[in-house]
Amino acid sequence: MTEIEAGERAALPEWLTDVAEDHEEDAAALHQAANHPDLIECRRTADLLVDFTQAYPNQEADGWALDAMLRVIQCAYAIVDGEAEEAAECGRAAKGERAAMTLDRLESEGTAATAAERLVALDRETYELLQWYAGPWPVEWLFPPAKDGQGRVIRPRIVVLFTGPGGLTHGILRILRANVDIVGVDLDRGAVATSTAAGHRTIHADVTDLDPEHPCLQHVTGIALTPPCQAYNPSGLRKGHYAGAIELIERTVLEAAAAAGFCPVITTGGNVAPGCEDGYAPRSRMTWDEVREPLEQLEDARAGLMAEVVIWPLAMLARGGSVEWVAVEQSSALPARIEAALMDRLSEAGWHTTEAFTLDAVDYGSASHRKRRLMAAYRGERPFVDLTPTGPFPFTTFADVVGWPAGRNYLTRGNRPVDPVTGRAKGGSSRSADLPSTCVTATAYGWTCAETGERITLEDISRLVGLPGNYPAHHIGRGRGVRNLTQQRADIVCPMVAAALFGRILGDPRWEAKTRAYVEELYRPAEAEEGGQMLLQMLFAHRIPAQNTCRSPVT
Repeated sequence: MTEIEAGERAALPEWLTDVAEDHEEDAAALHQAANHPDLIECRRTADLLVDFTQAYPNQEADGWALDAMLRVIQCAYAIVDGEAEEAAECGRAAKGERAAMTLDRLESEGTAATAAERLVALDRETYELLQWYAGPWPVEWLFPPAKDGQGRVIRPRIVVLFTGPGGLTHGILRILRANVDIVGVDLDRGAVATSTAAGHRTIHADVTDLDPEHPCLQHVTGIALTPPCQAYNPSGLRKGHYAGAIELIERTVLEAAAAAGFCPVITTGGNVAPGCEDGYAPRSRMTWDEVREPLEQLEDARAGLMAEVVIWPLAMLARGGSVEWVAVEQSSALPARIEAALMDRLSEAGWHTTEAFTLDAVDYGSASHRKRRLMAAYRGERPFVDLTPTGPFPFTTFADVVGWPAGRNYLTRGNRPVDPVTGRAKGGSSRSADLPSTCVTATAYGWTCAETGERITLEDISRLVGLPGNYPAHHIGRGRGVRNLTQQRADIVCPMVAAALFGRILGDPRWEAKTRAYVEELYRPAEAEEGGQMLLQMLFAHRIPAQNTCRSPVT
């Protein structure tokens, strides 16, 4: 042993000497990597866990400390051997444990302060540690939300996966004006930029790359998922309808239930196997990446994203979360077997109330057809608010939206020659503008007037799908992104339909009145403004006499 190695070994904490298999080699590796940030992080966490074990000795804490000590040695060798990713993983794991311990300490203090007040009171180092730990979610989500005197969450937290440019969120926040805390996730950078510009909190990420058992999700009340529909839509190749694809998705959601520990156990003779006292088999050892891996066989990977409808809520619940409801939006042509498989797994895990609806956006005031399948599952009782309108919504035509006179047709496949016999463009595509439009697709930017060749604008497209004409539009990439921006609009959940569904889920009996007011403002702003002015005049007219009669006589 060299003099340096001997000195380094002598300076090591006693706990580190105890776990060294080869004292001389381990001490040399530790000395060589001593100033590396990943090793510093590992040693710092090990110090904390050893101190914790000494203060609160128990078998579980001893195991944590031993793992932390061994990680110090592993990290040192990884640094010396040039295994940068392994060293970084050790550092991340150690930092995560330190953050978890810090959060546990703050929670054990039992303060009644709000999450914001707790964060403000933290020193900068602790705040930055928790902010890192929370990423990519809001740091305040690490703490429980505030509750009222009856124990109900005042501002429920909602996660929206595959949020796109924010149509669903717009319906909840702009139409219902619900007091909720929403965070969306989407992979498309342009859609994320659009949603963010609209004022929505949106994370740019692949849903399958995020951890559904993240500690920030423990206090989430509800999760909404709107996976891509192209694999199921009749207008596409329908690869999600292939028998092999359906069977693969069914097997995957079964594996997801097993991985989360919600695979029911059938007992015989009243005997319950050890570890199955709650009626479920113990969690399988599959990771979520391993659960998803078979879906790579699908010809259209987008079809497999329906499995996230089960993976996320079950994983959140398995982590000790409090998620109460799940909402899903998908093509009306979603195979019934897939829908049944999803709802069965959620029902088995405790979402005993499940329901599904096929709704057309036109029936909720939209100027364009969009027929979608909506599903919901609840851990409590069935909601009491009906999402069926009490009467027909105002009828808004394509011509009303784009400002054309009555009697025109629009072409959805370009300006093709008109057949003199039928009066329609050859090859189809000619539709009356005196009706609500057909479902908006990515090619809607090319829709033109059959008579004048006038092309509709992005503002027109926005209003056709239920968004304000000035709703933000951002494209990230080469060119102007005309098709991409139109695709964003085509992908949204119609805000009015979202208002109806979430009016039911959130228990807002006034969803219909709010939606009707939004429709009037969107499609008939002059009438809506006139109505508002009349209301103000009526209120003002009633107020003046009341004020006069209350005046004291002049003496």
